[in-house]
Amino acid sequence: MKNDIVLSVVLYSYRDRPIFDVTLNGSDIGVANAYGGNGMITGITVPFRQQTLTWRDAGSGETFAMKNTINLTRDHIPADARYLAVNIYPDDTAEFVFDRYIPEMTPRGSRIIEESNHHGK
Repeated sequence: MKNDIVLSVVLYSYRDRPIFDVTLNGSDIGVANAYGGNGMITGITVPFRQQTLTWRDAGSGETFAMKNTINLTRDHIPADARYLAVNIYPDDTAEFVFDRYIPEMTPRGSRIIEESNHHGK
């Protein structure tokens, strides 16, 4: 059995500043605008194990790492999954969403965007 899966990755950031040097298990998965996303990076190998995710803040240059733990097993990924959406939240946590088609923003992310629009940020 393979110890990994190859997916196309879409990045969504719900932070109030752009981020760059976003890496998933050492693989560059792009950049994201404030409250935004980027394009898609194809051919990213995602291992079945604890995930590492880091990024740099475009304002300060500071490097951050996700505070929560995501430990992937085959059971977490639908058999027909071709895409992974990496969602980065303002509290430095992350959420992974797997899908057969390009995943949309998460409900939590949509609420953050709506709140930022409501407050004019």
